[in-house]
Amino acid sequence: MLFSIIVLFDVIRLSFQIVYSCNLKATCGCSSNSVSMNRIVGGEDASEATWGWAVSLAINTGLLCTGSILSSSWIITAAHCVEDHSASEFTVYAGSTFLCSGTQNRSVSLIVAHSNYDPITYSNDVALLQLSSPLMMDDSNVSPICLPSVHSSVLASSEFPTSGTTVIAIGWGRLSEYGQVAKYLQQVTLTTVDYRSYTCNSLISDQKVQLCAGVPGGGKG
Repeated sequence: MLFSIIVLFDVIRLSFQIVYSCNLKATCGCSSNSVSMNRIVGGEDASEATWGWAVSLAINTGLLCTGSILSSSWIITAAHCVEDHSASEFTVYAGSTFLCSGTQNRSVSLIVAHSNYDPITYSNDVALLQLSSPLMMDDSNVSPICLPSVHSSVLASSEFPTSGTTVIAIGWGRLSEYGQVAKYLQQVTLTTVDYRSYTCNSLISDQKVQLCAGVPGGGKG
């Protein structure tokens, strides 16, 4: 399952929650409604009309994945989601936080997986899906995600994002190990961890294309 990680909003801090809001005139990374993050271990259901770039991907085999809208015609997802599958097997659901539902749905005409994807280390675990017809981007429930612009010199000397950064992971993942897949889009606050730490160094094979995030003691992901 691909999860999206974002740090794109202005923050309003309350005693029991954090509300993320942004300029609705922004060209990317902004949803119709503000996002309210409560302090719930393991994550929580996302509210309607938030995370407008999140899409659920249904595969004919019964597998499910999460993707993000790059543009009206392209979805970004994980390479492990498309491995051994053809484009005709996918249906993309956009505009809803409910699994396999949306204000719009599209078939897929082309899959472009990263040529250096490693299924053992999950390095370069990214793929693009070209939609058979463009999404209607005037739909208030649909919006494109923003992609960070990171210069190669930054990645050559350090990691991005830097450790200790607060990020949010979203997706229709399993609610517990080997448990049921969530029906509603899940959101959870995490903190990035230095790839050299003992909790991450065995998981990260290339810090230029992978990052590690979690909370002390685990319980989120």
